[in-house]
Amino acid sequence: MDGAGSSRATLHPVLAGYLADRAWSAGRARRVVDGLRLLQELARTGDRPVTYREFAEQVQPGLAALAASRVLADIGEFCAATGWPNVTCFVVSASTGEVSPGCRWIGAGGPVVARERARLSYGVRNDGPLVDATGVSGRAGPGPG
Repeated sequence: MDGAGSSRATLHPVLAGYLADRAWSAGRARRVVDGLRLLQELARTGDRPVTYREFAEQVQPGLAALAASRVLADIGEFCAATGWPNVTCFVVSASTGEVSPGCRWIGAGGPVVARERARLSYGVRNDGPLVDATGVSGRAGPGPG
């Protein structure tokens, strides 16, 4: 059992520390962990972006697409605070195919540049820090501060 209430492997220490500092509910922390894990996998495989509805359903069946925006904001804030590649750019609007205007953590290069950075880190160089601490050796990534 990791710090987010999941039965998965132990969380990366940077992520575990960040979650502990936030003292979020177990459900909120679990959604962030599961959402980040899903988005890192999308970056690794180079799959197409997913819609808010698809993301919400994969993070927690029955979760409203609108609620997914809070999860994405939490993930974006975590990535910005810790220097991890921002993977929130893999979630887009079904009607426009664009990221939400409120997705401000992507950076000046916009979603296309952010996706390429994440794909390079997780799918090409395989040096992006992962949610799970298993096999973290060489993948610790930057820490907070």
